[in-house]
Amino acid sequence: MSDRINELALSAAKDSRIREELITQQEQTILRTASKACRKYITKSDDEWSIALCAFSKAIDVYAEDKGNFLPFAQMLIKRALVDWYRKQKNVLSEVPVAPHILEGGGEPDEDIDGVYFSVIKASKEKSDNSLKEEILSANDMLMQYGFRFFDLTECSPQQDRTRSECAVAIRYMLDQYPPELLEELKRKHKLPVKSLAEGSGVSKKTIDRYRKYLIMAVIILEGDFPHIAEYMKFVRKEESV
Repeated sequence: MSDRINELALSAAKDSRIREELITQQEQTILRTASKACRKYITKSDDEWSIALCAFSKAIDVYAEDKGNFLPFAQMLIKRALVDWYRKQKNVLSEVPVAPHILEGGGEPDEDIDGVYFSVIKASKEKSDNSLKEEILSANDMLMQYGFRFFDLTECSPQQDRTRSECAVAIRYMLDQYPPELLEELKRKHKLPVKSLAEGSGVSKKTIDRYRKYLIMAVIILEGDFPHIAEYMKFVRKEESV
C-alpha cells in the first residue's frame, strides 16, 4: 500500500490530474493529521484545512524516494505548516501590513516575509466580516488544482515594470480576446497553453512560461468572483490607456 502511494506521489508532481486524485483520496488523512496537530476537530470549512492542504500539495512537489514513505513525510509537513501558521498568526496581527505589490507586480518579494495570507488576517480583523480572508482561501483552493498555491505568488510575481506590462498584455488577451474554447481548456486541463497565448498576445513564450503561475492567478481572480483581491490588480486595465 505504501509503495503504491509513494508511486502516486511521484507521478502527481508531474500530473495535475493524479495530484487531484491523490488529494481527494487522502482527504481524511489530511484532516486527521490537522486535527491531531491542532488538538481539535478540523473540518474542510476551517482555515486549518487550507493550510494543511497546501502543505500536502507541497509534500507532493518536494517528495523523493530517499525521504521514506510519502504519507509520513506529508504528515510531517502538515504539522510543521500548522505550527508555523499558529505562531505567525499570533505574532503578525498587529504588525504586518497588506503588501499589494505581490498582486500588482513590482517591489521586492522579501518585503512581505510572511506572505499574503497572514497580511489578510490582519485586514480581515479590521473589517466587520471575513470577506477578504474568504476570497484568499477560495482562490487558494482553485489554484491548488493548477499545482500551486496563492501563497506562492511572493516568488512568482513580475518585479520589473517592463515584465509587469508584458504580463498585463497577456492577461488582457486571455480575458478579452482568448477563444472561449481555449479558456475552457485552461480550466479543464489546468495548464496554460503557452504557445497559443504567445502567438495571440505577442508576449514572448519565455515571459509567459516564467510567469505562468502569476498569469493563471490573474485570470482566475479577474474573471471570478473575487472583488476584494481584484482591487489589487487594477493596473491590468489601467495599462490599456497607457
